[in-house]
Amino acid sequence: MHLTMIEPMVALRVLCGLFFIPHIAAKIFARPVTQGFFEAAGYRPAAVFMYLALGIEVAVAACLIGGWWVPYAAGLAAAFMLVAALSVLKVSRGQWLWNLGGCEYLVFWMAACAIVAWGG
Repeated sequence: MHLTMIEPMVALRVLCGLFFIPHIAAKIFARPVTQGFFEAAGYRPAAVFMYLALGIEVAVAACLIGGWWVPYAAGLAAAFMLVAALSVLKVSRGQWLWNLGGCEYLVFWMAACAIVAWGG
């Protein structure tokens, strides 16, 4: 049996894109909760920023999963994750650990997207 290995950068790119899907779903199916987060983070009007974030997430997810405009999509995703991490940091009052509501996960995801942008 011959196993074909997936190129590591391709695997990372696709994973970075796939991880946006639950966040997209939350903005569609849990709008009040998601909009509440945007309000708590200080975005006004919160609904506009939530839909802007949804659009960015759909675009970068599609591009990363599909392999289109990878350096640009991954760079935008990294910048987006930086803003998300800073927003979570503000709402969580400086909490770092993701399991306590902090931004650790988003910083890791931002770094992964930056690696894809740099290597893509």
